[in-house]
Formats: sequence, C-alpha cells, structure tokens
Amino acid sequence: MLKRIEKNKHKSRQAFTLVELIVVLVILAVLAAFLVPALTGYIKRAKRDKYVENVHYALVAAQSVIVEYYGEGHIAGNGTVNEQGQTGGGGSGGDIRWDNGKGCKNTPEDQAWGEKVLALMDCDRDSQPHILVFGTGRANSGLDESAAYTVYYIAYVADKNSPAVFYVNGEWQYTYPRDGKNPSIKKHDNINWLQTPKGEIPLQFYVVSQCTNSDDNFWTGKGDTLQGHSEPNFKF
Repeated sequence: MLKRIEKNKHKSRQAFTLVELIVVLVILAVLAAFLVPALTGYIKRAKRDKYVENVHYALVAAQSVIVEYYGEGHIAGNGTVNEQGQTGGGGSGGDIRWDNGKGCKNTPEDQAWGEKVLALMDCDRDSQPHILVFGTGRANSGLDESAAYTVYYIAYVADKNSPAVFYVNGEWQYTYPRDGKNPSIKKHDNINWLQTPKGEIPLQFYVVSQCTNSDDNFWTGKGDTLQGHSEPNFKF
C-alpha cells in the first residue's frame, strides 16, 4: 500500500508529456491569433488619437490667428486670392506662405504670422510640425465675409515618420482629400473647392510650416508629401 502511494506521488511530480505541451502551445497560438490584432488595433487607435489631438490644437490656433489677420485687413483688402496677386488654390499658384521652408518667398512679417500659430500650439520654428497647412474660404469670391476667417481645412504631419491627418469640413480623416471616387476637395478653374452640404466653398490655403525641402510640391505624389503621408500610401 505504501509503495503504491509513493508511486502515485512520483507520477504527480513528472513533467508534462509532449502531447500536453503541444496542446498548450496550440491554445496559446489561438489566443495570440485573437489578441495580437486587437492589441495592434488598440495601439494604432491610440496613436491616431494622439495625432488628432495635435491637429485639434492646430485648428484652434489657426482659427484664432486668422481672425486677427482678417481683422487687420490682410484678407478683406486684398481683392485677389493672396497678397502676391496670384490665382489658384494650391501649389505655388495660390498658397499664402507663412512658413520658412524652401521656396517660401515671403516676408519676415508673413513668417511671424505663422509663428503666432505655432506659439499657440506651444511650438516654434525649431519644433514646428513637418507640414501644417490650413484653409479658409476664399476672400472676395461671393461668399459671406465670415467665410474668409473660418477654418474649414487642416493638413498636419507631425514629423517625417508620421501620418498625415486632415480636418475637412468638420471631420477627421487619414486619406488625401482629393483621392477616391468622391473626393471632399475638387479643383476647377484652377481653384480648390470644398464640398459641403450647403454647396461648394472656394478655399484659400495658408502654409504655416513645411519641412520637406521641396519648393512647392509638398502636396501630391509619393514620398515626403501630404499625399505620401496619407493612407493607403502611409502605414502605421
């Protein structure tokens, strides 16, 4: 009797069998198949939330500064799309350059307006976003005057390895606004137009910062551009 008890104790101290180990590994693999994608999705959403929070600050800052800019008569007194008399709504044809990037061709006063936006974001030229552009309604285009100091559009890239985040017509997105079958921004008559429930609004873009080392085409194309940082071109 004592020998049988000792034998059973000995058996209970034995290691797992190969079959038991395989079963455990299979269970762990199944759990990983469910948990890893969920965890990855959580991390991705957390990163997105962080970027959207930064763009929200940019939106508030741009809105505050453009009201001051408009109040000083820079928009209402232009009579043109921008202060250089250029037409258009994107690229070198129509951007108002408040940045210090390559090819900006602006004045220290223009850059100072961009620095006001950055200051409200707790940034400066040394810590500025890789790309930051905002868009208002185009002045003297038949819209209500308030459209010229209402921010309808933000494009934001935190750094060279970050995704582009867009605020377009009250919504956040990660795809380039002119991509797809139903783009939220269209271009005709060399002007970018925002699609809204109340109709189209011609946009005027202000470039606050751009560190792509490109003279002008930091908008489209693959690589270090707004489109290149957008989904599906950019992957987290």
